[in-house]
This record gives sequence, C-alpha cells and structure tokens, in this order.
Amino acid sequence: MTRTFILAVAAAVLAALPGSSAWAQSVPRHRTLIICQGADPVYLWPNGSTTSYNLNAGAAIVESFVWTDPRTGKIEPLLAESWRFLNETTLQLKLRRGVTFSNGEPFNAAAAKFSLDLIRDAKLTPAYSRYTGPISGVEVVDEYTLNVRTKGPYPGLLLTLYRAFVVPPKYWKEAGKNAYNLKPVGTGPYKLREWVKDDRLVMDKFADYWGTVPGGIDRVTWRPIPDDTARVAALETGECDLIGNMPVTAVRRVEGNRDLRAIKAESLRVYSLTLSSLKEHPSPLHDKRVRQALNYAIDNNSIVRNLFDGQATVLDGQLLVKGQLGYNPRLKPYPYDPDRARRLLAEAGYPNGFSVPFKFPSGRFAQDREVAEAVAGMLAKVGVKAEMIALESGEFLRQLRNRELGPMHFSGTAPPADPHFMLSQYRSDWRYSYVQNAELDKLIDLGNSTVDEAQRQKYYEQATELMHSLAPSVYLYQSLDFYGATRRLKNWRPTGDQRIFLYGISLQ
Repeated sequence: MTRTFILAVAAAVLAALPGSSAWAQSVPRHRTLIICQGADPVYLWPNGSTTSYNLNAGAAIVESFVWTDPRTGKIEPLLAESWRFLNETTLQLKLRRGVTFSNGEPFNAAAAKFSLDLIRDAKLTPAYSRYTGPISGVEVVDEYTLNVRTKGPYPGLLLTLYRAFVVPPKYWKEAGKNAYNLKPVGTGPYKLREWVKDDRLVMDKFADYWGTVPGGIDRVTWRPIPDDTARVAALETGECDLIGNMPVTAVRRVEGNRDLRAIKAESLRVYSLTLSSLKEHPSPLHDKRVRQALNYAIDNNSIVRNLFDGQATVLDGQLLVKGQLGYNPRLKPYPYDPDRARRLLAEAGYPNGFSVPFKFPSGRFAQDREVAEAVAGMLAKVGVKAEMIALESGEFLRQLRNRELGPMHFSGTAPPADPHFMLSQYRSDWRYSYVQNAELDKLIDLGNSTVDEAQRQKYYEQATELMHSLAPSVYLYQSLDFYGATRRLKNWRPTGDQRIFLYGISLQ
C-alpha cells in the first residue's frame, strides 16, 4: 500500500470541517436521513466487527449475499439471487448479474470467492471464525455461480452468508484492511462521502446502484450520541430521524408527539453478567458455588419492573429464549434468594464476601449504567463489593476483542437466531469465551453438526442444562428494543438482532 494512497484515504475521511468545500456541497435536509446510534462505528468494513453499530453503517455501503427482511422475518436474496443445496455439504449460489461496485469494478463469482476467503481467514477476521470455521472451501463454477463447501452438515450456513460482505478485490488489494476500514467501497445503495470520527458519518446515494435507492433519501448521515436522554432530545428537535436504544422511560413522551412514533421490537439480544473462570482472571469467581451465589443474589424481576417498566423478559436460567430452537423448557430462572447466596459464599470460603472488578459499557445499551448500578447494589447486600468500572463504547469493544473484560462484566449479545451462534460464544477456543469446559464444547459441536432439528434440540438442551449448573453467567433479561422515528420515515421496521436496514424505506 503506497504512502500516496494512505494520504488520499486520510484526506477523504478527515477533511470534513463544516466550512470545507466537501461539507458545503449539501443535500437538502428533507432529502437527508439522519440516524443516531449510541456510538460511532469502529470500522466501516462490516466484517471488521460483529457489533450492530459497525454492521448498520457499513452495510449501507458494503452488501452481503442475503439479508433478513424485518417485514417478513425471512432470509431474502441480495447479491445472491437464489441458492440450493446440491448435497448436505455443498450450497450453490446463483449470483446477481449486472452489479458493479461504486468504483466500477464488476461484481461476479471471483469477487464473491475473494470476499468469502477473506472472511475465512481467522487472523484477518477473528470475530467471524465461528461463522466460517465449518466452511472447507469456495469454488467458482462460472462467472455468476459459486459453490460453498462445508466440512460436514452446517445448519447455520445461510446465516453465515447473511453476515458475509462482498468487497471489490482490486481495491482491497490496493488499499489493505486498515485503509478499507476507513474508506470502504461496495455495491450498496450509498457510498462514503466523509467520516469525522465521533461526530458524523456521511454517505451519498450511489447513482448506479443495481437496486432501488431508498425513496427520497439522497444522503444518509449517522451520528453517535451516547447519552440516552440527549439522543431522545435530538429526535424531538428534528436533529435525528431515527434513533436506536431508546429508553423505555421516553416511549410515552415520544408517542405523545404527533410528528414522531415509537417502535417496539422483540429482541434477540439477551443481557447477562459474564463471570470469568480463566486463569488470567484470578478471583473467587473460579468457584462454581460463588458463580451460583451471584445468580441467587440478583433480583431480575426488580430490574425488569423498575428499570424497564416491565418491558423486558427475565431469562429462564439460559441464554436461549422461548420460541428459539434449543430453548430448554425444563429450566427456570434462578430465584432471588439472598440467604441462599450468602450460604453458598460461606461454603466457598467467603463468609464475609469479597471485592471484584466489575466492568460495564456506558451508553452502549439502553440503560446500561442503571442496570450495572442496580446489580452492584444487589451484590453488596450479600457481601460482594462490585468495583464499578464504566467503559465508553470504543474502549469496551477494545477490551472485548482482547478478552480483557474479566473477571466480571455486564453486556448484551444479539447473534443471528440459530442457537449455535449464541452458545458457541462459550466454546473454550472462542476469542470472547470466559469459560473452558470440554463437555460443553462437545455438546456445542454436536448441535452444529446435524441438520436434524430434533437431534439439535436434544444437544442444545443438554448444553443449556450444563451451563445452568456451571453458571458462567448471571442470566439477566431479554430486552424489548425501542426505537424512535419521525413519521416522515416510511416502511422501516427493526430486526431482532438490532440491524438497521435501508432497503425498501422512504422519507416523505
């Protein structure tokens, strides 16, 4: 990658002062969609991270093979027009013709293979290794046909293609990963105009887009507003057209504004305290009795009732939720029982409790600080002092990537709906895992190696029972997601994994 290229990328991204010529070439406000999230993206290559902030913004530029239409709940074609399994280990994709990247490069099977091979490189995209690990190879059949081969039956393959994004090979080779993260090129309905970190990310419509650019939206601007109250205020004053992670306390006020609407969605995101038993995080949490005690010490019903006005669901002692394949109907929530928590702590040798560092994000999830404060207060009642460490979103993600959030942290996770993507986060070799258990690893692998749903259900029920006993987490709640939007925004719907898609919407 040449010094000239790097300087060109930096200039394009950072030359963004309001008085500059780049910013002066404005689009009328009524043709600009402004989306306000809780944090700025870290990367604009969607496969650079699994977080929704990165995926939402990056996917407006760089497209995947398929997408999940929130209006139907079904996987729909995108860059792959159709697909079929030739056998239990080979999926054939028929790719869309007549598509070009915004730099003029053609989209074809060679570009698709190049992109899948990038994502399969665990050193390049470690966050996606549990998605692509079962893929054994990618083969170009002809210019618009691709075969994806797996090591064995892989029931989550289509959802992997939902998270697999296609890049232009020539530009990628010239730019490299770091520069591409700053200035991506894709086939999507928008292309990057400028990115002023922690201020604004501006995209203009791609005139030669193969599909239909969202109606009336010539420009999309993404703004990071970490504070919940400030984000709602920006919606009310017209500074934002769509906001995510809206606190439940603001719903009635937004509903009372005739120019706005509140949108509720059942979320795939579940929240928990992760309790590390890794040797690099020495603490009393290595004792199973201590981890169980913390589950008994937390009054989940109180958190749901008082912080979310009842608009959330207490987890049933597991990370899978009702209606999801693998959900175990025999498991129940740990009851709130502080006396039992104290007895378990005493049995483990901590009759007077202990102190433990407690990390949590601030501004990343709806009411994340308030939840963390409530948890700390409940733990204090059984003698456990949670040493609260608030992390802004970027630092939280950095520590997440480097497995530095131990010994205890609060977070929410919303992987695709297949149970493998949730439970594989607890496999011993997964980069974010804070537990190592060979029996759990085996059950997770068995569940992901058959397409027979009854057999998969059996394996995942066994896995969740084991996790309930091991208590690698304090199982908290499944959220309902709340969004606020101007009534000018038409036909937009949320997804359970907190993706913001622009397909099929309009601004009137």
